[in-house]
Amino acid sequence: MIRVIVVFLILRFSPSDSADALITLADVPQRALSFARMAAEETGGGCIELGRLLEVSGRFEEASRQYGLAMDSATDPVLRNWLADRMRGSAGLDTVMMLDAQVMNLSSRTAYDLTLVTPLPASHPPYQAIQLVGTYFERAGPMLRCRIDSVPAGDTLSVPILIHVIQHPHTYRPLPDTLGGLTLKRLSLLLRDLDIPERYEGTGPCLEMASALRRMAEEQGLEMEVVGGLVRRGDSLVFHAWNLLTDSRPGLPIDPLLFRSDSLRGLGHCPTDMIPVWDLLSTQGHEVSVYFPGQQADLEVRMTAKFLTGETLDELGKGYPASELLRRMLLRSGGG
Repeated sequence: MIRVIVVFLILRFSPSDSADALITLADVPQRALSFARMAAEETGGGCIELGRLLEVSGRFEEASRQYGLAMDSATDPVLRNWLADRMRGSAGLDTVMMLDAQVMNLSSRTAYDLTLVTPLPASHPPYQAIQLVGTYFERAGPMLRCRIDSVPAGDTLSVPILIHVIQHPHTYRPLPDTLGGLTLKRLSLLLRDLDIPERYEGTGPCLEMASALRRMAEEQGLEMEVVGGLVRRGDSLVFHAWNLLTDSRPGLPIDPLLFRSDSLRGLGHCPTDMIPVWDLLSTQGHEVSVYFPGQQADLEVRMTAKFLTGETLDELGKGYPASELLRRMLLRSGGG
């Protein structure tokens, strides 16, 4: 009988299931955790399911231990990478990150009088604090601007941005019955009505889905931001976009793409493998843009991101001024 109850609860409450019942749960019931724990102890398996339930309950240290137990017996490399990311996302983050804004001149003539624009990195309390350490960009309201005299034909100019990120895993559960006047049931229907676009700009459909959800929510009187950030995937940082609720629970994340496969983690969940950085509405959804007068050369812009390690962090700890640290970094990369 216990096994039947365990199977029922795991199927009903597993965060990997995007059933309506999950999104309307304000909290993960204690009985679900108890039976999941019993299943894991009785069968020697079920660590992943228990870890998921613990994670969305805000019990991140316990969740990390369960993921570690699952890692001991996991042989599939995809599963092992997923477990490693979940363990990282359940631990605190305190590091310096470099965003590298780049403008590439793909033509055979010099480009002149350019302006790079990127959103100003912003903190996301109560779980994250961001500090701008140093950059050649200058603040201009909610944006950063950098004037560039020229970029020769065939060259790429890099402008680094150093930010200090302190973030701890956080959950907004238990959730209220309504968010900004919408019931959880109604919000679930909005998310389920979103289609994954067949065509999209950039590397994924996340921005289009976040923008569409914001428009749909606005029609219901619910205000949302479109936030851009980074997702940790192993040693890489991948750009991603999702929504932040500005009504009722400011800063509460809603990830319409993640929701399609993991409804509990797609709402109100703030692990440290997802790092919000900017409000993308200030730049029409772009992490970096370039502006110039008149006809110009063929230009492209992009942004990369990485955590700083080793010698660069040592220099930062020695108290080098940001301008000197940036100069040293540019010299290492072959810049001016």
